[in-house]
Amino acid sequence: MTVHSPAPEQLGARRRNRRRALSAALVLALASALTACGSDEPSRYSRACGVVVDGSGSAAASRTGFDAEAKLKATLQKFLADNKCRKTSFAPITKVSEASKCQVSPLDLDPDTSKTADRERARTTMRAVALSNALKLLRCAQKEEPGSDVLGGLSRIALSKPSGDDASFDVLVVSDFDQGDTDFRLGRQDLSTATSRRTVIDGFLKSHGTPKLSGADIYPVGYGMKYHTDTSHYERFNAFWTELLEGRVKAHVDTTYRR
Repeated sequence: MTVHSPAPEQLGARRRNRRRALSAALVLALASALTACGSDEPSRYSRACGVVVDGSGSAAASRTGFDAEAKLKATLQKFLADNKCRKTSFAPITKVSEASKCQVSPLDLDPDTSKTADRERARTTMRAVALSNALKLLRCAQKEEPGSDVLGGLSRIALSKPSGDDASFDVLVVSDFDQGDTDFRLGRQDLSTATSRRTVIDGFLKSHGTPKLSGADIYPVGYGMKYHTDTSHYERFNAFWTELLEGRVKAHVDTTYRR
């Protein structure tokens, strides 16, 4: 049998072709690796958020209270992470919420860092700072004169809502929503029918003002806790706040963190 060996020039051409193919494969692999590395960098957060904390007597860690501190610790950091909150503002609920001296500065929860920094770790750290600040605000509010101006707390956080009808604003409200200030006590109102509730809401908003939270997402925590064993009272209470927040204020109420 006669075996024909490739001519030297053919061997050289084949080697050059293999080298070109290998080089092309390496370039593609490197490009893919660079793309993958680039995609590992988390995108920046942009959502504006608010935190409202109730410092009234019912916020205490007692048999009749809803334990605002425990609920803050259980929900705040998860809320901030779930909603990818960046600029986050805070407001208290006191007897006269809008005039309360209790305040903490807004926080940037996704601050600029060096290129080598671990961005997710930085976010986690800032969410812990947010919890610490919210607890400071709660303790300040608990030292003020007893009372619960829930609507005033919502009006105060509304000052931090970004401008523009399409601007998103997620607000965690740690409160039982039992409005009780000098001029209005929810427990004394006639909420038995849709007509009576409308009348109560009309007068309430006229005297206290309407929070500018149209389009905002409101996440209550501790909502209606005093009525958890009284179904009929809870239904009237819930109908009142649903009409006020969604019907009048034009906000959206989300029950994700309600407990």
